[in-house]
Amino acid sequence: MAYLLDTGILLRFVDAKDSLHATVQQAVEHLVSRQEELFTSAQNVGEFWNVATRPVANNGLGLPGSEVIQLLERGIEPVCGIMCDHGSMYAEYKRLLNSYSIVGKHVHDARLVAMMLTRQIDKILTLNERDFRRYQPEGITVVSPDMLIAEE
Repeated sequence: MAYLLDTGILLRFVDAKDSLHATVQQAVEHLVSRQEELFTSAQNVGEFWNVATRPVANNGLGLPGSEVIQLLERGIEPVCGIMCDHGSMYAEYKRLLNSYSIVGKHVHDARLVAMMLTRQIDKILTLNERDFRRYQPEGITVVSPDMLIAEE
């Protein structure tokens, strides 16, 4: 089975100072030990970069770009494949936006789900379960790190 790792997971996975780091790391290691296919998207990488380089005073990590590149290359890319947009995704994205009457910031989640559906990825590891539950009728399974740890 395949999982998409959401941005919040990526951030906590590489930030040892975060209170959820150990939980997220354990959950990802659990998936790796089960030989699950792990992916994230170029969109998630952009969101990761946004938070990682944003000043601490503005709820970011305040890291220089050179350090963020190292986190991507040494922490994230060895664990999961990075997916980019492809042709059939756009039509699926428009369908989701219309079908679920998506407004505002939730367009970003719909784009991730469109990518998942067109790439046959049915699970998302996220800290924002509520935001993705609406897509369960599409066959998307929302998984939190705590759910995975409970399986062990």
